[in-house]
Formats: sequence, C-alpha cells, structure tokens
Amino acid sequence: MMKKGKCILLYSGGLDSLIAGKILIDQGLEVIGLHCILPYFPPDMDPDQLKESVNAKQIGLNLVHYRCGEEYISMLKNPLHGYGKQINPCIDCKIFFINKAAEMMLETGADFVATGEVVGQRPMSQHKNTLIHIENSTLKGRLLRPLSAKLLNPTIPEIEGIVDRENLYDISGRGRTRQIALAASLGIKDFSSPAGGCLFTDAFIAARIKDLMKYNPDFKQRDLYLLKTGRHFRINPDLKIIVTKNQNESLELDKYERDSDFFFRPGFSGPSVLVKGVLKEEDINLINSIMCRYGKPTSEENNITIYKNNNIHRELKCIEPISDAELDKYRI
Repeated sequence: MMKKGKCILLYSGGLDSLIAGKILIDQGLEVIGLHCILPYFPPDMDPDQLKESVNAKQIGLNLVHYRCGEEYISMLKNPLHGYGKQINPCIDCKIFFINKAAEMMLETGADFVATGEVVGQRPMSQHKNTLIHIENSTLKGRLLRPLSAKLLNPTIPEIEGIVDRENLYDISGRGRTRQIALAASLGIKDFSSPAGGCLFTDAFIAARIKDLMKYNPDFKQRDLYLLKTGRHFRINPDLKIIVTKNQNESLELDKYERDSDFFFRPGFSGPSVLVKGVLKEEDINLINSIMCRYGKPTSEENNITIYKNNNIHRELKCIEPISDAELDKYRI
C-alpha cells in the first residue's frame, strides 16, 4: 500500500507539468502547484485569471503564485551559467525555480518536489546531466520528474513508497506524441502551447533588455514588463522613450506615468510617449516630430502636452514629422 505524501509541483501550465501533476494526484498524493510568474507579465495582473490558472482546475491542482521580482532580476543580470542564444538564462532560471520550490517544500513539510521536465527536450536545461546538476543539496534525491523518471535513478519518494515508480514514465526527446496521447487518456484537454516560448528567447525583446542593462542597470520589474509595450527608441545614453502603437497601449502606459521623468500626451489621434532620462530642448523637438510621424494631427487638433510629476510642464504645437530613415537611427 502506498504511503500518503505531499509534493510541490513546479507548474508552468504547459502540457508536461499538467501531466506530471495529474499522474501524482492520481496516485493519491497531495499536490501543490508552484507557479512562478516572470517579470514581463503586468504588475497589476490577477494571476488567478491567467490561462495557466484556469488549466490547473481541470486536474484539481491547487496553485500558489510567486511573482519573480528583484531576486530574479539580479540573477537575470548575471547568470552563473550564462545565456542561450538571446538573453535567456535557461539553466539559472530553472535553478531559481527549483530553489523556490525547495523553500516551499521545507515550509509546508512536503516530501519532495516534482517537475514536468522531459530528458532531452530542451537544449540547455533538460539534458540528462543538466537535470542532475540542477538538483540542489536540499533536494538531493527529492526531485522527481514523473515523465522521465524511469530514465533516471530512483528518488527517495520512490524508494520510500510514497510514489509508485511503476506508474511513472520513460519519455525523452523533443517530440510531443506520447505526451499528447497520455494527456488524452488522463482527460487533459486544455494546456498552454510551448510554441510561444519565453520572451527572454525573443531577439526583439532581447535587444531591449541589452539596452536596459547597458544604460539603466538598476531596472525594475515594471521596466521589463514595459519592454512589450510600444515602440522603443534610445535618443542618447541619458534618454529613452516609449511610443505607443494604439489606444490600448496608451491606456496601459498611462498607469506608469508616475514612473516617468516626463510624459507626452497628444491633443490629436496619436501616440503617448513615456520619457525616461534627461530631457533637453532638442530632445523635445525630436519627440514632437516622432509623435507627428505616428499621429494624425490636423489644423484644429495639433497640440502636445508635456507632463512632469502629473502636472502640466509645457504645451507644444506639432512640427514636421521625422523621416523613417532618421527615426530608424534611434530605434531599439
């Protein structure tokens, strides 16, 4: 007879972590899902409304959300194992999550930590030797990968009879055929697609992170989130602007006016601009021309208002739009 046990599941909302959770729940274990939310998600977001949270309900998985903040950003700036092709510290990121799960295991009195990792699935973090390396001293023998367990040495919960090794799996490689079939047999229909990937692997976002690291090394979580919003331009080493693309982005950027040094609002159909840095007269004219390039000023509606500390700092009239060739010199 299996011993009743408790585990912390490192949960992403993807197919593999859902299957891992369902396997362990079906073995009668108490499973708590730890969902680590990366810094590029909105700071004011309700995590219970995320698709990943909704997906967890189909297997009866209770979630605890952890918002990755300053500690995570510190790791991102200087990962011990370096980056992948872009600004993706995959091994150190996984170690960070594992360490948080280990802390939660000790705090809750759980028996072990589980993940949905599959041997050989990801180039950097899921080779067999890397999976073993990621296991920290606290979790020595207590880190279980249900989908690939039979390809790895038995863990303490398997040896102690808390988990039935016979009902674990030997999946490996990058294919998803076995997981999809297994999910269907377990009644799992909804899961987050892996196709989108992590934004830290995106070359477009990586360029913006490199810019932050170079010119604003004390950046915060909100700065990483705003990398997804609007067009970003580096005017000079002391000045960066974010130019919105549509009304929804303008409404979102409004929330962060308090974090700006200056904020430009159009009196016509056009973009808002968040300014970080030192603003000189020539910079004001340049931002004006950028707003006119992306906006639609008319003879009646052509004013721009500059705000500082939520107060009107200055009023402007539109000038000649900047050329695309000139604008591209500043684009991040």
